[in-house]
Amino acid sequence: MENKSAIDMTIGTEWKQILRFSLPIMLGHALQQLYNAVDSIVVGNFAGATKAISERYIAAIGGGVALMFLFLAMAVGLGMGGGIQISQFYGARRYKLLRRTASTQIITMGAVGMVLSAIAFIFARPLLSTVMNYQDPLMLQDAVRYYKVAGLGVVFVYIYNAVASNLNAIGDSKATLYFLAISSVMNIVLDLVFVICFHWDLVGVAVATVISQIASCVAAFIYMIKKYPMLDIRGEDFVFDFERLKTTLRFGVPSIIQQSIISVGNIFMQRLINGFNWTALISGYAVGNRMESFAFVPIFSLASGVSTFTGQNTGADRLDRVYKGRKVATIMVLSLSLIISFSIYLVAPDFARVFGLSSDSLRIAVEYQRFMSFVIIIFALYIPTSATLTGSGDTMTSTLTSITSLFVRVSSAYLLVYVFDYGYKASWLTVPLGWIFGATIAFARFSSGKWKEKSVFKRDAGLLLEFEEV
Repeated sequence: MENKSAIDMTIGTEWKQILRFSLPIMLGHALQQLYNAVDSIVVGNFAGATKAISERYIAAIGGGVALMFLFLAMAVGLGMGGGIQISQFYGARRYKLLRRTASTQIITMGAVGMVLSAIAFIFARPLLSTVMNYQDPLMLQDAVRYYKVAGLGVVFVYIYNAVASNLNAIGDSKATLYFLAISSVMNIVLDLVFVICFHWDLVGVAVATVISQIASCVAAFIYMIKKYPMLDIRGEDFVFDFERLKTTLRFGVPSIIQQSIISVGNIFMQRLINGFNWTALISGYAVGNRMESFAFVPIFSLASGVSTFTGQNTGADRLDRVYKGRKVATIMVLSLSLIISFSIYLVAPDFARVFGLSSDSLRIAVEYQRFMSFVIIIFALYIPTSATLTGSGDTMTSTLTSITSLFVRVSSAYLLVYVFDYGYKASWLTVPLGWIFGATIAFARFSSGKWKEKSVFKRDAGLLLEFEEV
């Protein structure tokens, strides 16, 4: 049942295996960020009759991104919950359990995605007006038009993430890169056609995004069942295993909480920005966030590699490799962060201009990102440790780390704005403070060694006796 596209991380040089796995994810994440940014780039340059309208479109999309991420938070958490199991079952060569987990995960995430798509379409206006605090009626109207359509694609994003987490867990990170490349190119082409040729402005880029999401979802599922017999969940293997769901939730719920709280925290930060009711600030902040997302791609990608590396080696009872993997990954991430910091500082103005920004909005985007270029190394310092905890199954600590970090940032920002009247810069000046608190928790937990007790097999007594085949 083995396939050469999968990577067995229980053997080989640690840093090479992590890097080999992470590079395709890195390229895939970069494409995904490009995919997410294209809508704003196209409307910023081609959709508006005037520069003011174009910037309002960018603000309309950017002002609601945090709410959409909240809808997608459960996809990340459930994908991680199933992925941790699958990586450990793969490391232990328990393929029947692997298939049952994969099938259960796809069924669960498809159902959840359908419900959330319906909610996004039906309740777009009240959610955007109340939760996101849009002040400008025209901007709210634009945002509703965009997100009602974009919300229809949530179900396909959920199913795609289920399949992608299955593939990543067995070490095939290249496949998701190919799917994202195809969907990104499709999205760009359709964006331009719908906006320039059909004049559909915001609705056009939303429709293009949904079509691209459907295409990548279908392609990923077909690839998975055709390429990997161990993941062929058709026929009698297409089952819903409640026990596997419980274990998925046990690992996934902390991550769901983590991702949800991160999204809620980002919503509060976006509300803070939207509350200033200044289009230049909202559009500049949105573009600054886009650049930050690109900057984090290498760091998060290596973290994915560390998490999968840890999962496989935990399943194979190779904790010596887990320690070595975390050490070399930390060195790689810190080295990358220095290059990223320098690059952000240099290219920030040009990046903002790609979105069609000028004047105040351009200045705000550059100001935001140049500050981040000085502090990103703090985040890079502890993320490999947090990823190690996640891969071992100690997801609760990773959740606590993220919750603490975000709580410190959000509470500090609101305090500065509403008590000390500091202004909008508080939204990014408080970021490193949150990271410092998160790093303290992650390092303390890893040093304690308690994360070693959180693997699937230690939690599920008798699991290997129930499914004996290799």
